[in-house]
Amino acid sequence: MTEHPDYMDKNNALFHKMHISTLRRYFGIVLYRTIAGIKSEARQNYLGYLWFLLDPLFSTAILYLVYTHVTGRQSSQYVVFLLIGLISWQWFEGSCMIGAISIKMKYGVLSQFNLPKFIFPLVSILVNTWKFLCVFLVILVAAAVLGFPPNPHFVYLPLLLLSQLFLIIGVTLPLSIGATLMNDLLTAASSVFRLLFFLSGTFFDPSIVPEQLKTVFYANPMAVFMEAYRMVIIHNQAPDMSRLAVAITMSLGFLVLGLALHAYYDKKILKLTNI
Repeated sequence: MTEHPDYMDKNNALFHKMHISTLRRYFGIVLYRTIAGIKSEARQNYLGYLWFLLDPLFSTAILYLVYTHVTGRQSSQYVVFLLIGLISWQWFEGSCMIGAISIKMKYGVLSQFNLPKFIFPLVSILVNTWKFLCVFLVILVAAAVLGFPPNPHFVYLPLLLLSQLFLIIGVTLPLSIGATLMNDLLTAASSVFRLLFFLSGTFFDPSIVPEQLKTVFYANPMAVFMEAYRMVIIHNQAPDMSRLAVAITMSLGFLVLGLALHAYYDKKILKLTNI
C-alpha cells in the first residue's frame, strides 16, 4: 500500500525535528569532548599539529621536484596548488578514517552510558577539523608570501569549508556504523579513498581531464571543492556555483543518510556486535 504524501511529509518533519532536538541536547557533550580531545593531543603529542602540516609539505616537495625536473619549470603557483589539494584531501580522508573507528574505540564508555553513537565520530571530526583550520591559516599565509594575497573572493571560503565539513560528516556517519559492524569495511574504504585521491585533481589541473570524462570527474565532490579553493586563493575568481551546488547537495544527501543510519542502529549496534 502506498503511503499518503502528507503522512510521509509528517514523518520526515518528525525525523528532522528529533535529530535537531538530539543535537541540541548533546551539544554540550560534543563541545566538551572536542575541547578535551584538542587539549589531550596538545599535551601528549606536541608534533600532532606540526605533522599535519609536515606530511603534505613533504609530499608537495617531492611532487614539486618531480614537476620541475620533468618540465624544467619552477612555479610558486604549483606549490600553492599542491598544498591546497593535499591539505584539503588530508582533512577529508583523515577525518573520515578516524571517525570510522570512533565508535569501536569507545565501547567501554558506551557499555556504561547510553549516549547517541553519532557523538563519537562527530567529536573525532571536529578535533581533526581544528588541526586542519590551524594548518589552513598557515597555507593562506604561505600563499600570500608566494604572491597570492587575500582577495575579495575569500568571502567564499567559509561556504567552501562548511560544505566540505558537511561532506566529511556525511561520509563518516554511515562509515562509522559500517566499520563497527564489519571490520573489512575499513580496508575497502581505505582502497576507495586511495582511488579518489588520484581522481580528485589533488596534484593535476582538471583542465587536462578529457571533456567526455569531466561529468564523471566532477561527480566526486572533493574534486569540486579542491578546484573551488584554488579558484578563490590562486586565481582570484569565484568558484563554479553550478558544480558547487551539486557537490553541496551530495554532501547534504550523505549527511541525511548518515543520520538515518545512526537513528536506526543507535539502540541496536552494541547488541549486533555482542558488546
